[in-house]
Amino acid sequence: MGASVVVKGTTNGTITGLDGDFELQNVKKGATIQISFVGYETKEVVWNGGPLNVELKDDTQVLDEVVVVGFGTQKKVNLTGSVAVVGAEELTSRPVSNVTQAMQGLVPGMNFGYGKGGGKVGSTMSINVRGTGTLDSNVSNASPLVLIDGMEGDINMLNPNDIENISVLKDAAASSIYGSRAPYGVILVTTKKGKAGRVNINYNNNFSWSNAINMPKMADSYTYAKFINQIAINDNNSPNFTEEHLQGIKDYQLGLFTQTTVPDENTPTIWDWRGNANVDWLDEIFGGTGFQQEHSLSVTGGNEKVQYFMSANYFTQDGVVKYGDE
Repeated sequence: MGASVVVKGTTNGTITGLDGDFELQNVKKGATIQISFVGYETKEVVWNGGPLNVELKDDTQVLDEVVVVGFGTQKKVNLTGSVAVVGAEELTSRPVSNVTQAMQGLVPGMNFGYGKGGGKVGSTMSINVRGTGTLDSNVSNASPLVLIDGMEGDINMLNPNDIENISVLKDAAASSIYGSRAPYGVILVTTKKGKAGRVNINYNNNFSWSNAINMPKMADSYTYAKFINQIAINDNNSPNFTEEHLQGIKDYQLGLFTQTTVPDENTPTIWDWRGNANVDWLDEIFGGTGFQQEHSLSVTGGNEKVQYFMSANYFTQDGVVKYGDE
């Protein structure tokens, strides 16, 4: 019932009835009839006159895909829980520094967050698969259980090039075998293994540069000082910048005055000198260019009895802060 029947190359078509029956008008002998239904292989038959008896077969191409679950492997056709799979090709196609960055956008319903660390060099993202987490504003503590080849570990310590696939068990049915250890989901990581055959050497590298973008536009020093004075006046306080100081800032911008700082008569220590310079501090601090490079080398091979896989990875990443060694 509900299968689509159409004369190929035309709009002459219909839908099968309760018993799979159908009838088409104005069909020429030799015409190709196309029958399709979701989950079944589309079939085409040539009509030579008389009735047709058509049987559709299950589309097992997707259902035969093997999925890693908590208790071994299963075919999707037998799978009842919610499981997402990420392959090696998807992970290695992105020039990123760790596995969590590579997984972003690949698994529906998987959330990533940096917390208070932000995008600091070396910081890793937290992962949330299921559960509301906590009310902590820093980062959600509802983290999934991560198993690397069956052992608990840190997913960010892995080289993305060494991963064969990642299975994410998202719902209670899929992760129930782990009981109380997996209330927030399970991430199963399978690393690459050796294969029998000739020695295969694989080398990958990527280079990238990063800059801070969409930074706030800073006001010039004279405008900024005027605003600070206005804030003080609105709060019934004396202005922070005297008229003499404001004039010094203005003269510096016009090129009439070259001293960036001048001593204050009332507070002669160096920390209390008056500044005249006009510096865009956001650009001065975050205006650097961060260089990143990664090199991965792997060797695999073996025979029918013994297989081996060896790999090495070199990764460096510089930050964009000009005056900090990140």
